[in-house]
This record gives sequence, C-alpha cells and structure tokens, in this order.
Amino acid sequence: MSKIFNIIWIFLLPAFFTGCKDKYFPEIPSTETNFLVVEGVLNAGNEPTTVRITRTYDINGNIGNLRGETNAVVTVEGNDNSSRPLTMADAGTYQSSNLALSANNEYRLRIKTMDGKEYLSSYVKVKTSPEIDSVSYKPQDGNMQLYVNTHDPANNTRYYKWSYEETWEINSYYYSTIIYDANEPKLIREREPSEYIFRCWKYSKSGKILFGSSAQLTSDVIFEQPINRIPGGDERLSVRYSILLKQYALDKDAYEFFDLMKKNTESLGSIFDAQPSEIRGNIKCVNNPDEIVIGYVSASTVTQKRIFINRPSGWNFRQLCDTRLITPDSVRYYMAKGDFIPIVEEPRMGSLISDYLSSTPVCVDCRERGGNLQKPAYW
Repeated sequence: MSKIFNIIWIFLLPAFFTGCKDKYFPEIPSTETNFLVVEGVLNAGNEPTTVRITRTYDINGNIGNLRGETNAVVTVEGNDNSSRPLTMADAGTYQSSNLALSANNEYRLRIKTMDGKEYLSSYVKVKTSPEIDSVSYKPQDGNMQLYVNTHDPANNTRYYKWSYEETWEINSYYYSTIIYDANEPKLIREREPSEYIFRCWKYSKSGKILFGSSAQLTSDVIFEQPINRIPGGDERLSVRYSILLKQYALDKDAYEFFDLMKKNTESLGSIFDAQPSEIRGNIKCVNNPDEIVIGYVSASTVTQKRIFINRPSGWNFRQLCDTRLITPDSVRYYMAKGDFIPIVEEPRMGSLISDYLSSTPVCVDCRERGGNLQKPAYW
C-alpha cells in the first residue's frame, strides 16, 4: 500500500474544465509534504505484526521515494495498562513476533519519533476474522482472475480486508548440464546437482487496497470478491503459481477509511470520478492535533488460505532465446566473462572433438530473471 501515498494529500479542483490546455504546477512548499504515514494491522493471533511508518515526499517528485521513519519508539498499549514494543526490522518497518492480544481488551498504537513528536491512535477493539471458505480462479478475457469467498455465520464481521503473498516457479528456456570452470583443463565439466540453474522461485506481495463489505446484504457473505488478476501470458503461470491470501476483519470506520483512500488514489481519471478529499484516519499527533497524519490502526485475528495453480492449457508465455555453437578454442573468450553459458556438448560428426551449445545467461540461469534457487518449504 506504500506506493499509493507517493502522490497524495494536496488536491486541486480546476476552476474550469474546458478551454485551458496548459499544465498547472502549483507552488507548494516542501514543508507541506512531510506527512507521517502509518500502515498495518495489529495481529491478535499467533502471526507476526508488521507496521510500516513512512513519510510522504514532495508532490513534484523531488525526493523520489517514500522515506522510512527510522529509530522511532513504537509500542502497542492496552486499556488494561499493558505495553508491547515493536522493534525496527529495517527503515520504516517495525515488527513483533507475537503480540498476544486479548479479545477482552482494546488497544492503540503509540509512536515517538526522533524529532521529539508523539503520535497516538484511538483505542480499537479486537475483531475476529472468520475462516476463508475458498480462493477460486477462472479464465476471463484471456487473463486469470482470482477471487475470495468467505462468510460469517454469526453475521458479526460485515467488513473485510485482504492481503496476499505470491510465489511462482520459473524454468529456464534451456537446461544446462555442463558448466564453465576455469580450473578444468578443458574449461568445461559436468554440473553437480547443487549447481543446477534451471528451476527457481519468485515472490511478490499485494500492492493494492483490497477490501469488501456485506453490509448491504441480508447474510454476511462475500462471494467471488476479486483479489488478483494475472494478465494473459504472464510469467507467473508459466509453470506453477501459488497465492497465500490473508483475511482481516474491519470495523465500519476502518472500512470507510480504506474506501475513501481507494477512491482518492485509484479513481481520479476524469472529472466524472469521485472528487478527492482529505484522508485522515484514527491517528493524531499529540504535540500538534492539527498536523495531518495518514493511516488507520485496527486489530484483528488473521485467517489465511493457500492455493496452487498449474500452468493452464494454452497459456502463451514466451521467452525469446538464441543459441550459439562455441568451439573449444573459443570457450574462454565467450564464457570467462559470463556472456554465454554452455548447455550441452555437441560432438562433431566423424570427430572426437565436441563443440558446446550455449546461450545467454537469461535463457539458461533462472537467477538472471530474479529467481531464487531455494525451494520453498510449502512447494
């Protein structure tokens, strides 16, 4: 969700919708962009809690990236006078392995920054997320659309939020059984099993605001709520794909906050879209209550479900790769710098000499496409 804060918070309504084609660049002081952004759900179950604390950047992009707030003192406080610290894992990321929150208490987040300011959220009740019924998928216009189905038989949830983690297997275009080795007399030898570079795994996380509501329905049921779309021919379904979906229960105020956030950041394409409005959550600056703080702290148990999808029939993933036959006297020239990787030996007809069928690293070594050779435990 961090990306959505890069361009928000000062919105202008044009005085006229027609007749002016010149771009307007408002003079906005850089001091008006350093807003604190807080993202995260206090996990009431056994899963880790992660809270992201960042600062918005200049509307003209002079800073370039959302900045992580470092060395803040972050604690989760209960109305039973309990206090649980979150430790900084990296710039802007604060974590706890297990908060062990009680459903009988209410909790809030306190943040003390390096500049001496203090930020405090409202107390929130712990919500209980029902189980996810299923994560389904089906082809749609050449793409693969994924959905979530869930319900609360007690009709107590009504407002939901989701996030997900993706894993997918990739295979190299060519399977290399030999390797360049400068210590070998022939410079080429057979690969050991630990040196295979054909099969890798890649990872990603959800980046959009995913939420839904059954408040307008008689029953607390979410049916085929879209959560992810994989474009046709995408690498993620080239071999095998997995998604781990996490579900959180929200209160009504949190839902309305995320609804407004989504409208302000994803629905500003034309004059007919919802007009932008100032987004604030349930976090305030203790030192200066008028300071803009962006974010909403909620507390919920987390339920999750993982599914796997094998490559669908007709999934048109393509990788363009060429080969080159490299002679023994040219091996060092082509392979010492890693420009080519040998695939297999190609014996010359009527000769004891072999050449080496080779290709570029991106077509032979799956790590060149951003993959990791370590197989996930759940694969």
